[in-house]
Amino acid sequence: MKKKKAVLTALITAGLLTGCLGRGGISALNGESSRIFVSSEGVLQTSTIESYGDQDYYNAEELKLYLEEAAAAYNGEASPGAVVLDSCTLEKGKAQMVFTYVSGSDLAGFTSEYEDKENQVDSIDVTSLGLVLGEIQSEGVVLVKPSDHKAADEKALSKRKEAYAIVVNSPVPVTIQTQKRILFVSDQVVVKDSHTVQTTQGKNYIIFK
Repeated sequence: MKKKKAVLTALITAGLLTGCLGRGGISALNGESSRIFVSSEGVLQTSTIESYGDQDYYNAEELKLYLEEAAAAYNGEASPGAVVLDSCTLEKGKAQMVFTYVSGSDLAGFTSEYEDKENQVDSIDVTSLGLVLGEIQSEGVVLVKPSDHKAADEKALSKRKEAYAIVVNSPVPVTIQTQKRILFVSDQVVVKDSHTVQTTQGKNYIIFK
């Protein structure tokens, strides 16, 4: 396991891993930059995208095997199927990889263990707005609309209690993309488009349909 971890860590550090496959729906996973993707069913994926120089030096099948073995090693310590490699390609100077996770704790654990710094978080959970609204209010967090960054009123929030809520703690900013449209974000979050945000260090909330 240590040998495979070292190989995967070296590849990630060298920028040789990424992913760009979506799950359909309103917004498919964008393959232009590294990010965490949350599907319309609340499924978590990571994508890491980097360029490399000499394509002939790397073998896509060997890289795929290393990544599958890395996932298997993690699953052996966590639980079967906790992390699954969805895709791995090397093409035209760009490396691409996508992993899918059973839980937010698996995403945090795997990205930390294998030093995927672009997607590394302390914790990430996908729940409903109704279940975390009290927590948001008690913390004094202001949820704003991404279109105009104006604070959402109580009535607007109460109507969206069934919407998904992503609660993420990160040591550094990370990019998060949702498959369906974003409704509200905590006011420190940077909105990139109707499906994509960049978090700030610390705790962030992203609410989507």
